[in-house]
Amino acid sequence: MFKTGDIVRLKSGGPKMTVQRLVGDKSSPMMAFVDQHLRTKGHQDGDVICQWFASSELKSETFFVDTLEAVVAESN
Repeated sequence: MFKTGDIVRLKSGGPKMTVQRLVGDKSSPMMAFVDQHLRTKGHQDGDVICQWFASSELKSETFFVDTLEAVVAESN
């Protein structure tokens, strides 16, 4: 559904976030250990790891895919 670089936000609202990667992304074999840990926390392949800024602080979190929606690009 989403891919790296997409802009998303929680369906319930909140800041715009950039998709960093998806859990289980086979193009990131070095992240397999991280993915395994996320699965023990209830996440599954396809869940979304996002980054965003809160003021000047970079934040990162993993979200269940069904809690996110794509942000439509604004046209000028």
